[in-house]
Amino acid sequence: MLTNIFAFFLKISPRLKRAVWKKLYEYLSKKYPTAEWTYMNYGYESCNEPIAIPLNEEEENDRYMIQLYHYVATAVDLADKDVVEVGSGRGGGSSYIKRYLKPKTMVGIDYSKNAIKFSNTHHSVEGLTFIHGDAENLPLGNESADAIVNVESSHCYGSMKKFVKQVNRVLRPGGYFLFADLRPSEKIEELDTIFNDAGFEVLKKELISKEVVNAMDAFHEYKLAFFQNMVKGWLKKPLNDFAGVKGSNIHKELSNGKVVYYHYVLRK
Repeated sequence: MLTNIFAFFLKISPRLKRAVWKKLYEYLSKKYPTAEWTYMNYGYESCNEPIAIPLNEEEENDRYMIQLYHYVATAVDLADKDVVEVGSGRGGGSSYIKRYLKPKTMVGIDYSKNAIKFSNTHHSVEGLTFIHGDAENLPLGNESADAIVNVESSHCYGSMKKFVKQVNRVLRPGGYFLFADLRPSEKIEELDTIFNDAGFEVLKKELISKEVVNAMDAFHEYKLAFFQNMVKGWLKKPLNDFAGVKGSNIHKELSNGKVVYYHYVLRK
């Protein structure tokens, strides 16, 4: 019931949508500062060959979420590039990209000040910085980045058009926009139009809903136990829905196709 009410409020206006998501992420970052929770995406698990990423032992519990970042960010070679992640959350993805994919610089930007504070506390990596900023008004100079990564974040924004315009402004000519997120199935045509109107060339558009659901299924038991141990009281049920455990609304809708998850590789 609570999840349905929450979804209703998100549809009222872009301004309210932004405000609600900001409040939620500010609350989660402050309420649950555990260093064990640094990724907030649903993950990726191939339907064919597994992704053989050699990870440090302490990162194995995050493998499925890391695999989503790896799949999105390795669509182009980021080595020695200036890379930005918009919607960096608790910082795990930006840290992974900097440590494993070796860009020259890596900047994580998030709307939540608490998330930025958490990220700067828990991810000390040379060449990696986290700054507070709005996806619809990025605090970066014109043509200052070679690639912008955006993973499972844009559905929180008030205006996708404003965000994509900002991405276009910040990217250098020939720069890449590496994007992955979920949408109601009827909204994908609108998303395509936004990218096209902004002048991006679509190098790849791929439906990855099955791979995301595979990861949700594979990670279900660990995720359920993690949140059961960490979260108490009334917040347990909505957080389980938010996390995408089996039986949650988002798991059901990704499974039946009402919601779809797409991966795009775009070039300016």
